[in-house]
Amino acid sequence: MELRSGLGIEHRGFFFFTLFYATTGIANLVILGIHSLGLFHVTIVAVLSLIAAFGLYRLQSWTLWFIIGLFFIGTTYIAIMLNISIASYATNSDITTLFTTIAWTIYLILTWISVGYITAKRKILR
Repeated sequence: MELRSGLGIEHRGFFFFTLFYATTGIANLVILGIHSLGLFHVTIVAVLSLIAAFGLYRLQSWTLWFIIGLFFIGTTYIAIMLNISIASYATNSDITTLFTTIAWTIYLILTWISVGYITAKRKILR
C-alpha cells in the first residue's frame, strides 16, 4: 500500500496504461535513435505516447483525445509494421523475426484494450 500511495496511484488500470504508453513512447524514441531521425511517423507516435502517458498519470480529461488519436495512428502504424514483419518471417524464418512479430501483435492488442478501457472509465479523468 505504501508504494501505491507514494507514487500517487489511484487506479491500477490507468497506471498500467500509463506504463504502457510511456514504454511505447520510449521504445519508439529508441527506434528513432537506431534507424533514422527522419522517420516522421515514429516521431509522432513517440511524442503522442509520452504526452498520453503524462496525461494518464495526472488523470487529465484531455488525455482521452490523445488516446483516440493514438488509436488510429497507432493501429495504422502497427498494422503496416506487422505486415512487414509477417512477410519478412515468410521469407526468413528466424527467431528474431518471430519475436518481432509477436511484439507487434502484443502492441496492437494492448493499444485496442487501452482505448476500450480508458473510454469506458473516462469519468475518472478530471
